[in-house]
Amino acid sequence: MLVLLPPSEGKAAGGDGPPVGRRPVLSTPVLARSRNDLLDALRRAARADPAALARGLRLPAGVAAAALAVDARARTAPTMPALDRYTGVVYQALGVAGLTPAARRRAEDLVLVSSGLWGIVRGGDLVPDYRVPAAGTVPGLGGVTAHWRAPLAAAMPGVVGDHAVLDLRSTDYSGMWRPTVELAERVLAVRVLAERAAGARRTTSVVSFHAKTVKGLVVRHLVTTRRRHTDPMAALCDAAAALDLRVELPSPGRFPQVVDLVGRYP
Repeated sequence: MLVLLPPSEGKAAGGDGPPVGRRPVLSTPVLARSRNDLLDALRRAARADPAALARGLRLPAGVAAAALAVDARARTAPTMPALDRYTGVVYQALGVAGLTPAARRRAEDLVLVSSGLWGIVRGGDLVPDYRVPAAGTVPGLGGVTAHWRAPLAAAMPGVVGDHAVLDLRSTDYSGMWRPTVELAERVLAVRVLAERAAGARRTTSVVSFHAKTVKGLVVRHLVTTRRRHTDPMAALCDAAAALDLRVELPSPGRFPQVVDLVGRYP
């Protein structure tokens, strides 16, 4: 089984791995050309109108200059494994630094991360710092999500292979790749809901921080438990039981299936 995660805006700086170079193959050589095209478009846009590029990438004014500089160095900057590069709430809850070597290896094998710059990366892929959100646009190229749809549609069947997939991506990144009919029966998408008391009843809603934390804890459970799941529903139910969460089963016949994972929230 594989787990699809979103990336995070927060990223660790530095690294001691080799640069990705002019042909960033990572573990998916089929995406190298699309990565190069995006990197070239970023370079051209930064030279022509950096302010327009910053707006397109939705960069806050206080970090725009530094973020564009990081993107400009993406080919030559030092790298580190993706699981260490991302530092947002999902990855804090996953707690990579505290994993045993065996659990770390399972995480590197299990986790796939959607990326606005790289398309898809494995947990162990060596990547540099960057700032290219899926919801962004690049002048002269267009939307980042649209840029990746065709390349990922062609690449993901090979990446997924015979595995089932637990899809924990956020909305922005789910638009980059939607499984075809052939794969959809093996993909289980998860929506995390927070349950609150509302007088005599309880209500559920999406709370971003809560959802990100739960996703990280689910993956941590999957890589640290002794059980080895091939079925994403069984894996999710196992994690939910361990984390005191409730699984609300999807309607039959809908593909890809969507299941709600519900937990109490203050």
